[in-house]
Amino acid sequence: MLSQVPRSRMYVAATVAAVVLVSVAVALIVRSSSGPATAGSDSMVAAAPSPTATPSQIESSSSSDSEDDDAGESSNGNRALGLKAVATTSPGVTARLARIDSVQATASLPGEIGGPALAITVKVKNQTGKKLDLALGVVNAYYGPERTPAVSVASDGEVPFPASVADGESAKAVYVFQIPEEARPVRVELDLGNGADVVVFKGRPQR
Repeated sequence: MLSQVPRSRMYVAATVAAVVLVSVAVALIVRSSSGPATAGSDSMVAAAPSPTATPSQIESSSSSDSEDDDAGESSNGNRALGLKAVATTSPGVTARLARIDSVQATASLPGEIGGPALAITVKVKNQTGKKLDLALGVVNAYYGPERTPAVSVASDGEVPFPASVADGESAKAVYVFQIPEEARPVRVELDLGNGADVVVFKGRPQR
């Protein structure tokens, strides 16, 4: 026959069981209200990718940084630039073909040949901080795939460079060359002397 359990022990056991149940219930309530949300927030932060440029943004950035190959370059080594290029002949000195006009040249001096010609206006800008000597400036022209030297018609509208140009100023010169109308392409070489690079412009001018 089983011995009877004293009532005092039964009361103690019941009290302990009640405390345990209350503790478990409180723990579940706290976890359900705060635990999952916190865990979810941590996982979202960890999974968020770092901002990176899209392919379109990369292409746009590359395009905006790129510059025209013909602009602002010297043609050292006879690298030809376009007829509309702005070339750097030496630090602070730029040159370009400001105009190319089709004209009918009239020969007046021995060796000159009249007929279809190109009047080429060359513009040089000086930003060196000092006076630029242009006394040794030379312009030559060639035409066709064989680079046939064009004959200068100096007596018909030619205007050579001035002896010098002040800092911050520009100077122009006009050179007339007998070039057949069908001749393509045209090559113009500019040498300002004094150690400057020889600039070569090449292309098919509009007539």
